[in-house]
Amino acid sequence: MSALSEVSLLMGQRAADLEKARDIFTSESRDFVVKILQGARKLRSEPWVQGRVRIDLPREITTEGKAGGYLPSQFALARCDLRFKKGTQFRVVAEASFGIEYDEPGGSFVWRIVLVPEARYQRIDDHIWKHTVAAGGGSRPGAAHRQRSNSICFVSRLLDGSLNAEIAFNDVKDVLEYLLSTDSVLAEAVGLDPEDDT
Repeated sequence: MSALSEVSLLMGQRAADLEKARDIFTSESRDFVVKILQGARKLRSEPWVQGRVRIDLPREITTEGKAGGYLPSQFALARCDLRFKKGTQFRVVAEASFGIEYDEPGGSFVWRIVLVPEARYQRIDDHIWKHTVAAGGGSRPGAAHRQRSNSICFVSRLLDGSLNAEIAFNDVKDVLEYLLSTDSVLAEAVGLDPEDDT
C-alpha cells in the first residue's frame, strides 16, 4: 500500500487556508478590474469617440457564473464594444476586453487586454495588428497576433509583484486611446465586408 504524497498531505492539512486564499483572490481580482474600469470612466466622458470610432465602456465587469467552480475557470473582465460609424450608425465591429484571466499555456493568471473582432468583420485583427506593429505597439508585454483565433493580445502580464493598478490603468488607457486612432484602418477593414450595403 502506498503512502500519500507530501502534496496530498499538505492539501489535507491546509484545505481551509486554500479555500480562504481562493476567496480572497476572487474578491481582490474583481475589485482590481472594477477600479481600472472606474478610472477609465473618469479619464474622459463616455462614450469615448474620435472621428468614426467609438468605444462603449461596460457598466459592470463580467465574471464566471459559478463562484466555487474550477479555479482556472475564474476571470474578471471589462468588455468594451469597439464601434465604427457606417452611414448614420455606430456598429459594433469588435470587443476590446481587459482584466484578469487564466492563461492555459502558462498555467497562471494574467492581466490581459485583448481585441476580438465580430464574426462579420473577421479581418479587422489583421489590419489592426499590421498598424499596431508599425506604430510600435507590438513591443508591449505579451503583445501578439493570434491568427488562429482571429484576435490580438495587446498586453499580457503575469500577476506578480510588478503589476499594480497604475500599470494596469496605463495599459488600458494606452490601448483604448490607440484604438480610437484606428479610424482609417477600421474603414479599410470594415470596407472588406461585401455583404454590408451601407
